[in-house]
Amino acid sequence: MFFSVTDLAVEARDEYMSRYAISHEGEIDGVEYSERKEDDISISTIDILNEEGQRAVGKKRGRYVTISFPDIMLADYGGFIKLCEICAREIRGLCEHVCKNAESVLLCGLGNERMSPDALGPASVKNVLVTRRLKEEEPEIFSRTGLFDVCAVFPDVSAHTGLEGAEIIRAAAKSASADIIIAVDALAAKEPERLCKTLQLCSAGILPGSGVGNAVCAIDEHSMGVPVIALGIPTVIDAGTLVCGAAGENADVTPLKGLFVCPKDIDELSERLSRLVGYSVNRAFHRELSFEEMSML
Repeated sequence: MFFSVTDLAVEARDEYMSRYAISHEGEIDGVEYSERKEDDISISTIDILNEEGQRAVGKKRGRYVTISFPDIMLADYGGFIKLCEICAREIRGLCEHVCKNAESVLLCGLGNERMSPDALGPASVKNVLVTRRLKEEEPEIFSRTGLFDVCAVFPDVSAHTGLEGAEIIRAAAKSASADIIIAVDALAAKEPERLCKTLQLCSAGILPGSGVGNAVCAIDEHSMGVPVIALGIPTVIDAGTLVCGAAGENADVTPLKGLFVCPKDIDELSERLSRLVGYSVNRAFHRELSFEEMSML
C-alpha cells in the first residue's frame, strides 16, 4: 500500500483518523488536538504526548502549531499584516513554551537558495533584523532599543559546503550561547490546497530533507543542546501522493518515484512567503520594530 508523503503533523493526524478513527471510536490516545479560527485564518494545535501518540501520527513528541491561511498572493496590506501578527504570536508562544525567559535566539535558514521551492529558509532569515553585533559593540545603545538578541546562520546544503547543516548550526549555537534555535525550512505537503498556504511550527525540531526522501542529521534539542523550534511552509508535493489523492490508493505511482511538484508561480510565492516568515519573526522578538521599518531592512 502506498503511504502519502507529508511533513505536516496536521495531515498525518488527519490520515490516521481517516483510517482508524471508527475502530478507535474517537481521538488518538496520546494526542491532544484543538482548533480555532480568526476570520479566514485557522490555527490548530497538536500535542503528541507519548510514544503511543508518536507511533500513531508518525511524528516525534512535541507541540505542533499549524496556521492555515488564504492565498498570500491575493492578500492586501491589511490582511498580510494581520497574518504576520498571528504568526508572530504563535512563534512567541511556542518559544515561551519550550524555553521561558530566553534572552538570545539563533535563526537558521535551511535549504538551497538557488532553488525557489527550497529557498524559503535563507530568504526568510534575510528579512530578519540581526542584532548580535550591536549588542556586543554598543551594549548601552542596544539596551535602549528594545530589540532582542538575534543572530543568524545559513548552513546551505552539504553538496556545496561538504558539511552537514547540523554541524554548522551546533557550532554556531555554541559560539553564540543561544538559548533557543529557530530553524526555517521548506516542507512537503500531502494535500495540494495546503501548498504555500500553511505555516507549521513545532517544538520537536526538524529532520531536513525528510519530506523529499533525503533526510540528513536531525536538528533538535538532543543534537543541539538547546530547544529547537522548526518553522516551515510546504512548497512541494510528492507526485505519487498527488496522483493517489486524485485516482485512489491503488494507482500505480512507481514511475513517479522521486518526482515533486510545486506551484507554477513558486518564484513569487517564495518571495512573499519569505517576507511573511521574516516579518513574523521580527514581530515576535523585536516588538518595537514597525512593519514599515521591516520593509526597509
